[in-house]
Amino acid sequence: MNFNEINSVAEYERLRQQFASVEGWLTALEGYALFKLAEIGPGVGRIVEIGSFLGKSTCWLATGSQQASREKVAAVDHFSGSPEHQPGQGFECEAIVREGTTYNRFLDNIRSVGVEGYIDPIKASSEEAAGGWRDPIRLLFIDGDHSYEATRLDFSLWFPFVCSGGIVCFHDIGAWEGCTRYYNELVQSASGEVHQLGRVGSIGIVQKV
Repeated sequence: MNFNEINSVAEYERLRQQFASVEGWLTALEGYALFKLAEIGPGVGRIVEIGSFLGKSTCWLATGSQQASREKVAAVDHFSGSPEHQPGQGFECEAIVREGTTYNRFLDNIRSVGVEGYIDPIKASSEEAAGGWRDPIRLLFIDGDHSYEATRLDFSLWFPFVCSGGIVCFHDIGAWEGCTRYYNELVQSASGEVHQLGRVGSIGIVQKV
């Protein structure tokens, strides 16, 4: 009997319950994949998340890295919501309707889970944050504007900082046309920049060659 597998199931269930109250579109299985990559993923460097919304994925990432006493998570977001989160749109966000920002709800959520000390919020656009960034990155999670152009820009801005063998994850692959098209082009490219590792739910995972 493999007790490590049993322990993993128990760990998953404990974390699923812990983060259940944090709003967001990330499934528990996708969150656990990010947790494990943050905990035991390859490379040395920071964890950077592009698009934090209300903090669900941020909490999974920070908890994994904290458990292994590794790096803090840099949560990059202008905290104004994506186009689909605006008032009257398909995924209207209550916090944006009431306050015009997701930042306060984000802070409340990371505090409720107890990981606020392991997260560095960067209140800026992806482009603004990348302009001042200097640190190597071992794990990059792209989950901002889901358009093709924005996904391509996020990758081009941040990929140069990813260490050799580092991991890049894209959310909502198969769910949103723009990011899906860019992801498919990237993994099918002959440039050899990345090697596709696989999918967990709607998270596409590649490794820098």
